[in-house]
Amino acid sequence: MKHALAVSMLALASFSPGVVAAQEGSDPSTIRLQNGFDPIGAEVHHLDADGRDVYFIDEGPRDGRPVVFIGGQGTSLEAFQLTEFARTSREALGLRVISVERNGFGDSPFDRNLGYADYVNEVLAVLDHLQVGEFALMAISGGGAYAAHLASTVPDRVISLHLGAASPSTLPTRSDRNCEKSFAEARADALRWTHNPQMWWGVPGSPVLVIPGWQDRAYADATRSFYVAGQMGDPSALAHENLLPCSEDAVVDASLITSPAYLYWGEVDTAVPVAAMEQWQEALPNVARATIYPDEGHTVQYRHWVQVMADMAGHGDYTVVCRNGETQLVASDEVTAEDQLDLCAWYQAD
Repeated sequence: MKHALAVSMLALASFSPGVVAAQEGSDPSTIRLQNGFDPIGAEVHHLDADGRDVYFIDEGPRDGRPVVFIGGQGTSLEAFQLTEFARTSREALGLRVISVERNGFGDSPFDRNLGYADYVNEVLAVLDHLQVGEFALMAISGGGAYAAHLASTVPDRVISLHLGAASPSTLPTRSDRNCEKSFAEARADALRWTHNPQMWWGVPGSPVLVIPGWQDRAYADATRSFYVAGQMGDPSALAHENLLPCSEDAVVDASLITSPAYLYWGEVDTAVPVAAMEQWQEALPNVARATIYPDEGHTVQYRHWVQVMADMAGHGDYTVVCRNGETQLVASDEVTAEDQLDLCAWYQAD
């Protein structure tokens, strides 16, 4: 019966007037097909750094401004792909994005003995391998803890620091932490997240859900984090990352972070609230701009990603606006009340 149905459908298609008309009305030799490959995601590269397997992506022009991207807690280097809805703007701004997999997530093997300094060394090994000197630094959510360590270790190499709802858990101004939880208890708490990628990356009600495929790509990142290398949802890496702020050398000397810092926060963020931004402001000696976006939550950095990229490209005095149906970079002192912030696509999707 299945064979007969397939034959019937094929016969129906063969005699479809629309199909016949399309074939007769065009010359196939005039169709311009591609010569190269279209990008379907950043390629993951491997580096042996003193016997440690390190995985990273390097996406963008070799002569572009390098950006070290550190995703949120428990994310893999694939989290960068969640920003590629604005790939065209990234390419126009000339940004080269480098992201290094963290301990135990994605392809990276888990080693409970590794901490913040080890991740910094892995990032620097990748940058040296790529012959990258200075770079902009972007961190999201839990990635802020690592960014503080990297920025304070090589302050002379950080062009600018960009923090999107980023955790201040390694700053001297951080809130008091409960460090009584054991590793076993932390594993038990993390199990529900690592066994359910949709729970880990679900963002109900977020404005980013208007981006075609964004939520599915986010679920794919969680799946990569907790399963791709055979982890089978093992919560050890996430538990370890949760406990790192309690380690002996967790707190950095924030006075060393002298690069201009740009902070992006959602007014109603409950995961990393505005109070956390204030801790960054108190700790950092050079805050160039701190923006609180009204009525926005923990995905604020994606909602304003083109602005973040413009800042990383060195255009901090300009604001990305939608004006007359076109996304534009406008001098900040020339922005009007009629201008809408960031990509026009946000408003066309309403």
